[in-house]
Amino acid sequence: MSLLLNALLVLITVGFLAFAGVAVYALILLTRRPPLALYEARKSQPDYLPLEQIPARQMELLVRQEDPRFYTHPGFDMESIRSAWNENRREGHIVRGASTITQQLAKNLYLRFTKSYLRKLAELLIALYLERILGKNRILELYVNIIYFGNGAYGISEAARFYFDKRVRELSLNQMVMLTIIPSAPTMGNPIQNPEAFERQRNRNMADFTEIAPPLLSQAEVEAILAHGAAFLDPELRRPDALTRSYPRTIPMINERFGPDAAHKGV
Repeated sequence: MSLLLNALLVLITVGFLAFAGVAVYALILLTRRPPLALYEARKSQPDYLPLEQIPARQMELLVRQEDPRFYTHPGFDMESIRSAWNENRREGHIVRGASTITQQLAKNLYLRFTKSYLRKLAELLIALYLERILGKNRILELYVNIIYFGNGAYGISEAARFYFDKRVRELSLNQMVMLTIIPSAPTMGNPIQNPEAFERQRNRNMADFTEIAPPLLSQAEVEAILAHGAAFLDPELRRPDALTRSYPRTIPMINERFGPDAAHKGV
């Protein structure tokens, strides 16, 4: 019995030390790069779009796709975490992260992109702090201005220009849906390089916009969108060219802290 008790105490101690170490690491990152300072720096960039300049429907679609409980959770979603934990245990390794929009923002602003439970813990702690300091609207605004849309396009303004040669407020509904789907698979499911994969991904996700209340798309709108098959996803979609044919298929995740090699380094 004493052996089991000693083992339990060791596990508790190791767990506590690991948590304390990650907490100190997160605190150092947040102290060195305060969230409000990062927010103000991003706002000064020429392609940055405040929320009020992005169509409300575009934002509703993005939130529903990426984090449907965004406005009600404190920075993490326990339901998604439980589901991801069970799936990862079944697979024997991390296959799903269950990150909220706030956690994705924490990763993009502060952390590398390797998958580990320690990095996820740091991501969660930073997300809690971002929720308290920035609030939902600034978190969402930052997120939509820095997420990766494939082909080297970061942020929704650059993505609208790259894929459709338009400003965000000029996008059609079909184009809004396309920009909503792309970030979930920006390379392997890209509509220019891999239109068949994009079509499959889009079709799988359409239920999110209709079956979760309140529905964001009418049945007629869904039918019109699904009528655009892989061979003709949108009349204004950029055609394959020298840039898109040669662009790397790996995700060149660039974040505020580590630059273009962030995806290839450790925790």
